[in-house]
Amino acid sequence: MHFIDKDEIEIRLPDDWQNKIDEVWLYVQEKIQEADAAVRVRAAQEQWSDDKLSCELNKSIASARKKAINAKSDVWGQLSESLSELSFGKCWYCESTELRSDNPIDHFRPKGKVAECPDHPGYWWLAFEWSNYRYSCTYCNSRRVNTDTAGGKQDHFPILPPYTWNKRREDEFIENPILLDPTDIDDVNLLTFNINGEACPNVDDKTSPLYKRAKESVDLYHLNHTPTKNARKRVYQTVRRLVSNINSLSAQNFEANKLTIKDLKTQLHKMIRVSCPSTSFNSAARIYLREFYNSHAWVKDMLDRGY
Repeated sequence: MHFIDKDEIEIRLPDDWQNKIDEVWLYVQEKIQEADAAVRVRAAQEQWSDDKLSCELNKSIASARKKAINAKSDVWGQLSESLSELSFGKCWYCESTELRSDNPIDHFRPKGKVAECPDHPGYWWLAFEWSNYRYSCTYCNSRRVNTDTAGGKQDHFPILPPYTWNKRREDEFIENPILLDPTDIDDVNLLTFNINGEACPNVDDKTSPLYKRAKESVDLYHLNHTPTKNARKRVYQTVRRLVSNINSLSAQNFEANKLTIKDLKTQLHKMIRVSCPSTSFNSAARIYLREFYNSHAWVKDMLDRGY
């Protein structure tokens, strides 16, 4: 997971974005009004009590709103390419590309319901809010169960105490999300990776809220899905091999081997550079390379330059 600047998202919004959103909400409101009218007609015909009418209206309006919002899923789908450009085609949560290639738009605050709060209607008012979108692979966004791992964010949105979710557009509680957010510059530093390719909390205190956030994010984003974990392990092996080969060739005869050394450094540079579209798991590669930071001057130089 690496940092995504929301300002860069806003810059890429189509010029007519707000007009589109206004039109969509008019459509949603029309469907709600139609559902409301239909319930009231039936209530009059069957002589419902006020309590039953209120209950049926609430259910019908919620159902109509959800159906109308889902009918306009192409609206957030229109931003898929722009969001993808910000991460060079990689999932914002796990940094994979082809490995887990079906990349939908995730609503960071789920629009339909919240798994941890049964009476939550979902953050429906954020369904068309661009700042709530995250570019995500299928495994991070959708529920998947394998023989050895399970995960997928789906409708999950756990928060730290106090458990006061915003359940209406008007609510203004200060929520403390547990899930790490790639658009939060501090959150992205709460994850690290071990030599087995596993994503781990980058927090020593296992009793701290930060550790809890990182651990639950690893699980819910399915970051240790076996093929993904193994791919990161191969990244570690490749980084280690490239460093070893560069050092060996430099020690043998730098002048004679300088072109080969330069080529190997270029390969390593691509691995740690987020902006390289042909490589994945760049954050892991940078962490693995940092193992050699203090012992190899050229590694220190490469990392310090901020590639």
